[in-house]
Amino acid sequence: MIIEQNIKTLPLAKVAEILKKSEKLNLTDWNAMNIATVSAKNVPSSRMVLLKKINDDGLVFYTNFNSKKGQDLTGNKFVAVNFWWRELQEQIRIEGEVEKLSEKKSDEYFNSRPLKSRVAAIVSQQSEKIDSYEILQKEIDDLTEQFELNKENPTRPEHCGLYLVKPNSIELWKEGDFRTHQRQKYVKKDDNTWESSFLSP
Repeated sequence: MIIEQNIKTLPLAKVAEILKKSEKLNLTDWNAMNIATVSAKNVPSSRMVLLKKINDDGLVFYTNFNSKKGQDLTGNKFVAVNFWWRELQEQIRIEGEVEKLSEKKSDEYFNSRPLKSRVAAIVSQQSEKIDSYEILQKEIDDLTEQFELNKENPTRPEHCGLYLVKPNSIELWKEGDFRTHQRQKYVKKDDNTWESSFLSP
């Protein structure tokens, strides 16, 4: 996961600061975040993904565009993101919209992954029914061996790539005694500046 240096956007800089703190403590899956989407039938769905990058533009994650989340995002680009660390007693809530990053950036990320992870992305039809995990694993192992024998690198499949979450609201939550939690919310205004306020717990 890449945390860019010198993030200037105040709420995103604070998010990066908390992420750095969780990374320094070596918390398990410290960059795991929940992504909530809504389908074309207005049915919500959520799942955990790993944050791959944070900068002034927003948050980046990698996925299969044909997956359930990818299908939801095709019809509704708005998402809700949640981070929570029990050890820190802190939570971050983000709402915004997504856009696909360039093919070049998706290629760069794909090529940085271990070979078996790249092969799995090619073989797996995420969210689709399969006959068995044994068959899926054999397909991954066989194709990995083929690439290794031929000394070739797999090409990123078109159905996989990076999304950028562009926040329009960010709430920083810190647990307090007797439910006196501290909540600071940032809302992006039409002129792209951020307005900050404190919320009652």
